[in-house]
Amino acid sequence: MVISEEVIKMDDERKGYIALSLVKNYMATEGVTFTSATKRKLGNIAKETGISLDELMEFGKILVEELTEETFGK
Repeated sequence: MVISEEVIKMDDERKGYIALSLVKNYMATEGVTFTSATKRKLGNIAKETGISLDELMEFGKILVEELTEETFGK
């Protein structure tokens, strides 16, 4: 794969869209499990990023709902 050396400027909205698409793609291809180990990992991420565990859990729930809807329809 050849990566262009040209710098492409992106605003935060576009970067957020790309990041969200990558996360959703990963979840769709690798699967999603919510175990005690997952909650522990999210707890560690919360500490590292300053994002609350509740907010991370809610984000995960929203993504799972969106992926389910995209896969199976409403």
